[in-house]
Amino acid sequence: MFFKLPWFKDKGPQYHDTQVLEMDFLVSEFEEAMDDIEDPMRNRLRAALVVCNTPKDLWFLRSKIFSLISKHHCEYEAHQRVARLDQKMRFFCEHHPEYVIDDLPSGPMALLH
Repeated sequence: MFFKLPWFKDKGPQYHDTQVLEMDFLVSEFEEAMDDIEDPMRNRLRAALVVCNTPKDLWFLRSKIFSLISKHHCEYEAHQRVARLDQKMRFFCEHHPEYVIDDLPSGPMALLH
């Protein structure tokens, strides 16, 4: 009962714009996460994103995107962006009839650091 008080509510990030139900939109979210970075690695990652066919393929690129963002911004910003991508991937897998969240190798990367 004590934990139902209003000041104990979770104030974590809310992602209300995660209506991603097509793989192309999910890939574009990954591209947008690194749009403000000018680096040759970004071009290689974009080329790798183009050939991704499943959320599992995208999952394997998360660490490279994290490294790129933390190199050009800060680690906190990289955690924020990757957590947002994780949320979108989770939403996609939970609402798409062809994929399930168990297809992804593990949980969100942000929780591993």
